[in-house]
Amino acid sequence: MTSNRWNRTRIPVAVTAALAALTCATDLLVEHRTEERVAAQASRRLDPRGPVHAELTTPLAGLRTLGGEVGDVEVSAKGVRRQHTLMDVTVRLKDVTTDGDSAGGTGTATIGYDQVTRRMGAPGDGLTAGGQDGDLLLSGSVGRLGLPVTVRAEVSATSDAFTITPTTVSALGRTAAVDGLAALPAASALRDELEPRTVAVTGLPRGVALTSARAADDGLVLAFSIAPGPTPSANGGAA
Repeated sequence: MTSNRWNRTRIPVAVTAALAALTCATDLLVEHRTEERVAAQASRRLDPRGPVHAELTTPLAGLRTLGGEVGDVEVSAKGVRRQHTLMDVTVRLKDVTTDGDSAGGTGTATIGYDQVTRRMGAPGDGLTAGGQDGDLLLSGSVGRLGLPVTVRAEVSATSDAFTITPTTVSALGRTAAVDGLAALPAASALRDELEPRTVAVTGLPRGVALTSARAADDGLVLAFSIAPGPTPSANGGAA
């Protein structure tokens, strides 16, 4: 009797374990295939030079997909070209559905300092861009004598542009406010070159707005908000 009871107990336990393993395997398989599809779609929209990676971050994402819900999604792409500039893009969307809608989210675009240096224009002549403590640093040699200087600049943003505003200049161990250079005849030309520069961020998809800009260690980081609705597409609309 004891042996029969044990066998009767073992059978449901074994079936439950098998079903749990099957459910887990199905979830992982569907999740993997969904991630591949999301990455492929993002690659078509962004046309990056580097790889695209997609990750479903909601628990049981694969099984949710079977019911028309993808859940939270994170997509990253390397080497996306926009406005003649290469950048690395990361997008995080919440409550994505298989129909392409979402509850909104956030995104970042990181522009390497080699790209920033190239796009700086006149203030970048002879100066190399970098980041420190959230500020943009421009360092190098200027003038006929090749005077080594470091310019510290603040970065700010509106919904469709960011502005680089030089604040201080350091040379030969001394630091002066950029505003004070106008009183020095020998530095007036440099002061003119250090006027604030505003860069428009054009061609944003519908529902996407620039929220902030900061100088990180690895590049200039632009942050965006994404409104709820159809997931943004690269052509300025939604899809």
